Amino acid sequence: MRPIRSVSVLMPTWQGIELLERAVTALAAQETDIAWDFRIIDSGSTDGTWELLAGWRKRFPVPLAMERIEQVEFDHGDTRNLLAARSTGDLLVFLTQDAIPGSPDWLATLARNFTDERVGAAYCRNVPRSDADVLTRIFSAGDPGYALERRAVRLPEPAVYADMDPGERRLLYNFNDVASAVRRELWERHPFPRATFGEDVLMARALLEAGFTVVYDAAATVEHSHDYDAAETYARSFVDGRFNAEWLDRTCVRTPKDVKVLTARLSAEDAAAIRALGALPEAERALLVHAHELRAAAFLGLHDGGRSSLRHPATRLRERTDLSILYVVHGFPPETWAGTEVYAFNLATEMQRRGHRCTVLTRVPADERELPDFHVEESEFQGLRVLRMTHRLAHANLRESYHEPRAEAAFRRVLLAEQPDVVHFQHLIHTSAGLVHVARELGHATVITCHDYWAVCARVQLIRPDGRICERNMGAGCYLCVKDERLPLVPVAERIGAAAGAVIEGFAREVAESPVASAVWRRRAAEYVDLAERQEFVLSAYAAADLRISPSRFLRSKLLETGRFSPHTFLYSDNGMRTDHIHALEHEPPADGRVRFGFIGSLVWYKGGDVLVRAMRRLAGTKAVLNVYGDFQPDAEPHHAELAELAGDNVRFMGRFDNARLSEVYAEVDVLVVPSVWYENSPITIHEAFLTKTPILASDIGGMVEFVRDGVNGLHFRVGDDADLAAKMRRFLDEPELLARLATSMAPVKTIGENAQEMEFRYRGLACRVRDEGAGALLLDYEGRDASQREGPVEEQGSDMLLLRPGGAAVEYDLAAAAGIEVDVGIEIFALAAEPETEHGGRVLVDGREIGRLPLLRAHGADELHKVVIATELPAGSRRLRLETAVREGGPEASLRVKRVTVRRRKDAPSVGGQA
Repeated sequence: MRPIRSVSVLMPTWQGIELLERAVTALAAQETDIAWDFRIIDSGSTDGTWELLAGWRKRFPVPLAMERIEQVEFDHGDTRNLLAARSTGDLLVFLTQDAIPGSPDWLATLARNFTDERVGAAYCRNVPRSDADVLTRIFSAGDPGYALERRAVRLPEPAVYADMDPGERRLLYNFNDVASAVRRELWERHPFPRATFGEDVLMARALLEAGFTVVYDAAATVEHSHDYDAAETYARSFVDGRFNAEWLDRTCVRTPKDVKVLTARLSAEDAAAIRALGALPEAERALLVHAHELRAAAFLGLHDGGRSSLRHPATRLRERTDLSILYVVHGFPPETWAGTEVYAFNLATEMQRRGHRCTVLTRVPADERELPDFHVEESEFQGLRVLRMTHRLAHANLRESYHEPRAEAAFRRVLLAEQPDVVHFQHLIHTSAGLVHVARELGHATVITCHDYWAVCARVQLIRPDGRICERNMGAGCYLCVKDERLPLVPVAERIGAAAGAVIEGFAREVAESPVASAVWRRRAAEYVDLAERQEFVLSAYAAADLRISPSRFLRSKLLETGRFSPHTFLYSDNGMRTDHIHALEHEPPADGRVRFGFIGSLVWYKGGDVLVRAMRRLAGTKAVLNVYGDFQPDAEPHHAELAELAGDNVRFMGRFDNARLSEVYAEVDVLVVPSVWYENSPITIHEAFLTKTPILASDIGGMVEFVRDGVNGLHFRVGDDADLAAKMRRFLDEPELLARLATSMAPVKTIGENAQEMEFRYRGLACRVRDEGAGALLLDYEGRDASQREGPVEEQGSDMLLLRPGGAAVEYDLAAAAGIEVDVGIEIFALAAEPETEHGGRVLVDGREIGRLPLLRAHGADELHKVVIATELPAGSRRLRLETAVREGGPEASLRVKRVTVRRRKDAPSVGGQA
């Protein structure tokens, strides 16, 4: 263990004005020889907490750093991790806003525990407040967190630990981050789990199981207690009971009868303590009644919370801090440079800079080499390793636009070869939503960043071709939207589908499979069924991920409205961005008094360029000018031609520009206009405007409203309303001071470095989970035609099969990714009714070693699909699975029509996945 040379004191705050001044004053009085600093993260306090801390900032005796997050971003584990990630101390000291250090040597006393290298964490003795309620004092006397004796806890011998029941283990794991300390190097290997309660207990369990000591230091005291009423006691106990059930598989109070028994037992003990006070009889009776109410509320809360059936996996201290991270995205530079692709590139680059092994898997179109679909090729881009998977998007049906088994099979092979600790999906479009299920099945930690509405909208943006916004997935109405037919009837179709969806879907299935229906109607019916099933399939894939992240609160709320996701595992966290190439140049307004409005971005119809140009027509003859920056091809793009037709002399189309000139472009823009008519999520241009101190005019919907605060750093206008936009633009002409006032209140922009700090601890936290997924998992899945090598008379049949004919035919499939484990090898053989005399059979070998034989099979009056399963162990280094038509070595040969080859982990085999 590294010696402790520096300490960071870390405090999450929210509405803490009542006791915060005392806590900060006590901190400022600390006397210690160790270098230390103080850092707080506030979750949107409105009671003066932020202002109080700002007042202390200049006069605090050590560096004091402050950061604000939104209330929805707060999590007991996650926010403490964020504090730790932003800090630099060798020792991380966590202190709540209502815990008041008891003496000037409190910090030094706590830090002294870590002179023993075996100590991984330590926590302080709580002392009831001087004005604490008498019952709070009585109850705390029996609480281990208020005990007078020091404890140094280590895990007992393995046999003893294995025999301990959940209750005994829970007592062993006692730890309280009201006032505590953890070594940074251990936190890096096991961040606090994201949890609504008990993140400290889970940290202690991981440290103890890794062989470290957890110390309760009775000499390091903090004043801390709460006078809860019965309702508050119940609520807190409910959360505690749920935590014990879900994370420790412990039921604190099993039955309502136990609630009564336990309440009576502790009430008797309380009565003795109350009588010892010598209070007047009436006061004593009131205390006895109140104590009984509080005990009953506590045990009832533990009982009710403990009824949860959800179970979370255990967590373990990782051996290493570096990670193997696989990013999955639908496009990537240099082929595409849109927002999601650029964010994926920047995040992967920054994570690699932080010492992690980063690989990107992306979809690419076919090139002149005509590689087959789902061929994966390794390449490099600006220092990043990139796996490029060819996919022409030539979907055989609508289902393949969201569920593509061939993409999933290729992804399995990638996962088995790469063995990432974490898979971060940046987008699932153009691949398959089922990739998430594949990663989960193989035991990998998974994260999805939701950049848009693809989870609920096949058109991605919740806006129809006629420009009408959808508030949600429109059910049966989505069919009309996707087909771009009778769009005004979409709401009607939604209502009909809601009332009779099962009947309509059943009828569509019958039509799709009917031999008498026309080909057109069979196709349309099949498309309806595919689209009807899309919502469930895609949402279930998103729900299968460990963590979902949305860069805007609006998008998060839209997806939470589906009812498919837990708010606790769906984070709001804005994307970080590179800021090194952007800086605020001096805005020098034109000498003639013109106001330069600017549009920067893609000139696609849903960006609202026509609304902006129409607004400029209303401002003709004024000193308003509009500079439009973005690719402009009126001769090739109908929408561009429409804009050119609408534009007057006060509109200039500036075309594309090199990103390196971004600061210069913004220097020529006095007001950025974001007139999008769809629910933008977290527009990059708004963040760029913040960095360059450029006020913003934005449509009043979606994430735009969230980031642009009306009257603070910009103005809102009614979406799609060019008259209202023109009126807001006119304010900048009529109110000369408006520009300067709005430019002073720009929101801070998260850098990609700060974003990577956050993602690093989230990745590590997920990688710490003990995962038993993988038993029985499908590891490799090949269509017959996917053989990597063919010998002799082998021909392709149908869309997916290979026929091996007698005469030395053989095929081979790559096994390298699945080597070193026990597996079931499955061979699917297709026998045709039209060939009743043709026998199918052969041998199965791994690197020349026979592992099984395929029995002779033939069709009996109908086409038949036979599956042969061979159980075997694939030694480390195994490379090729070989199928031969010879039924035994040197013997006679049969035919062999191979439809599918699978390799599945045996049920009792160890799991595949990232390091735990």
